[in-house]
Amino acid sequence: MKIYIYAIVTVLLLVTSCKDHNDNLVEERGTYVVPVLSEPSPGYFTDNLEKSYVQFDLSLPEGEKIDKAEIEVTHGDKSAILKEVSIPSTGVKVTATEVLNALKMPVSDYKLGETFNLYILTTKGGVVTRSVATFPIAVVCYFDPVMLLGSFEFKSDDWGVAGSVTMVADANDPYKIYIEGYPQAEGLTGNGNRITLNVNPSNFSITGPKVVLADNLAEWDLTYTNYAYEPVSGKYSACDDAYTVTFAISVAQGSFGNNVFTFKRGAK
Repeated sequence: MKIYIYAIVTVLLLVTSCKDHNDNLVEERGTYVVPVLSEPSPGYFTDNLEKSYVQFDLSLPEGEKIDKAEIEVTHGDKSAILKEVSIPSTGVKVTATEVLNALKMPVSDYKLGETFNLYILTTKGGVVTRSVATFPIAVVCYFDPVMLLGSFEFKSDDWGVAGSVTMVADANDPYKIYIEGYPQAEGLTGNGNRITLNVNPSNFSITGPKVVLADNLAEWDLTYTNYAYEPVSGKYSACDDAYTVTFAISVAQGSFGNNVFTFKRGAK
């Protein structure tokens, strides 16, 4: 009997906070100016220190003006001002080397799994507003889009299947991945459609559209129609060179719930 696991969808929230460096509470309208930080892309550092950076855009609410803006970085209980920036700005780049230098952190402490947080500090009339980065910047294994491609072995204890497939990229988007050969791995001829995985280049999270892989399941001696898969959540791990994807599996007659699959690199 297949076990249906329902995935928990985690919503990432932008949290903002304010502080008066003079320890005086100021309640005048318009005193606090909270800057807007776009989602960094890439949004991670890698174990290749010299090539690691994040990049993002900065803006202010319409009509707002400030006296100064600075980037602050924190790591554990350490914090430092990285540099002063202009707002609005596009393509603001922060390198991992800059972060280590600002924090006076030795290269030996720069390891996989470490996490840094960026803040944007704006000053207006002596009042500093501190805006938290949309997500922490983790140090992950080196990644190249070509790592998403090739032969992978899949397995799902939830759905009770295992087999081999090939991951291929869309001609116009290296982060849109098609899974070739999946229906055939399940013993179906299929209708020519392929499961699509949309990999977020900022954090490697995965979603995708619902795709009908077989018009019917007569080859399984079942009367069900429109056998479909929808990637509802997932992640690609560069360290493990593997995908973990939760698929909502359904037919026209109903749903089989959410099922977790792993795709690990096959023999090269």
